[in-house]
Amino acid sequence: MHNLCSKTQKCPLFNDNLLKRKESAETYKNIFCRDNTKYKECKRFIISEKVGKCANFVMPNSMLSIEQITERMRNERLI
Repeated sequence: MHNLCSKTQKCPLFNDNLLKRKESAETYKNIFCRDNTKYKECKRFIISEKVGKCANFVMPNSMLSIEQITERMRNERLI
């Protein structure tokens, strides 16, 4: 197995510390984390690159925009 996203080592989603359903986590991992291009579309990856960390409310395919996520993280004093 080759993990192509550089964030997998510290990502709670990838390390099964975010979702209760392992099957759901595996689906996200297969779609986003293990794909050499799709991880760049992952909202967790984008936010982490932008602000240095990602909140647990963010899923890879979040419908929130990057600006909305960043604003919510500021409002919740996460950044």
